[in-house]
Amino acid sequence: MIGDALSLIDFLQKHWTEYSVKSALFNSDCVRMEGDSFIEVDKIPVKDSDKMWFYKVKDKPEYEFVYMPVIPSLSIDYGQIHGTANPDAKVFRFVSNPMAKFTSGGEPNVIANFIVVGYKPKDLLSAREGRK
Repeated sequence: MIGDALSLIDFLQKHWTEYSVKSALFNSDCVRMEGDSFIEVDKIPVKDSDKMWFYKVKDKPEYEFVYMPVIPSLSIDYGQIHGTANPDAKVFRFVSNPMAKFTSGGEPNVIANFIVVGYKPKDLLSAREGRK
């Protein structure tokens, strides 16, 4: 997963001036440390737990977002949007164990800064088709 994110970010960096790419660095409390103010992240508390929470990048028209902790050895745990049956990749948190949902009622979050990169999927499609 982290390798895929790094590959995409590497591709976007090579074409930064051609595409509409946004990026920002956040701390574990969702405070932007540097980067584009276009990207906004919400911190979503978990009921009855002060050691677990999720993040959600605010939706922006035409953009998709890639996120990753600055420590690539961490695992990502996905949350569910209220009223849905499946986890949603837009709701995430960072944990030390990929089995976080099953260990002792849920493993606590790992405190880590994280990067968010926003891009327009149509830019990738046009690059693949040789139109950019």
